[in-house]
Amino acid sequence: MVNQIDSRGNAFLDGLRDLNRRLMKVERLVAGGKRVEAASDDPDAVSSLMSAKSDLARLQQTNANLSRFKSEVDAAEGALQQATKLFDRVRTLGMTGASGIQTELTRQGIAGEIGALMERMVGLANTQVDGRYIFSGDGDQTAPYGIDLAQNPPWTDYQGGAASRQAIHPTGVTFRVSLNAETIFNSPEANKSVLQSMENLRQALLANDEAAMQAALGPLGEVSAYLNSSLTFYGNVQSQMTEALDAGAKMKLRLSTQVSELEDADVTEAIVELQQVRFTQQAALEVKSQIPRTSLFDYFG
Repeated sequence: MVNQIDSRGNAFLDGLRDLNRRLMKVERLVAGGKRVEAASDDPDAVSSLMSAKSDLARLQQTNANLSRFKSEVDAAEGALQQATKLFDRVRTLGMTGASGIQTELTRQGIAGEIGALMERMVGLANTQVDGRYIFSGDGDQTAPYGIDLAQNPPWTDYQGGAASRQAIHPTGVTFRVSLNAETIFNSPEANKSVLQSMENLRQALLANDEAAMQAALGPLGEVSAYLNSSLTFYGNVQSQMTEALDAGAKMKLRLSTQVSELEDADVTEAIVELQQVRFTQQAALEVKSQIPRTSLFDYFG
């Protein structure tokens, strides 16, 4: 009989402890809104949850990098839009200066304007975004060029590095995102060098040499086409960036939803369960309190 009393008492205490554990778990769910906070909460879901969180963190970093690259690409495209307009102006000035109605004095004035345009062109080559020279390639802490029209040539040697920077698409594919100033503005090929073609025209005008002017005008169309090809490159990269950011946003939404489904609690369901557990706990305690207390001596008599 004593064993029966102990057995019933132990069973009640075990049940009460189970209720208390459920109560604490559900209270934590309601307070924190998380269904899985430790491996013991749902061992089967932990592996999938950690993998999804890792993928999400990696994607967020990729998206952040893409956003930064896009700022630089947008600035580069804008700078090259201006550069093509400046070069169009140079071509117009060159044709005006080479006409037979010009005098030596007026040609010197035109040469002066081309010099000013060259300084502006170097300024565009030295475009910065967030402290980085976007046309300096991998050496983006240094301006690509300096300029002094009294020197020959007026621009300094290229001070940047190779342009090896690549962006990573959210799918893992990489794509090139930049060109350097040496490639764009001062190619070693004579029919592609923006700065050298401007300087050739400027010097011909200063010398009032009509033959030299015609020779300088010859390659300008090809140089202009080459400069426009750099602009086209950045336009294409802009499109790639836009598509990559859109893909990244969609992937982020999918992964965030997956993490939420694995980790977050159904708060409404948890509140209902909390009420049920509290009710069951209270009922058990009330039933227990109403059971007559019987001591061991009651069984002797």
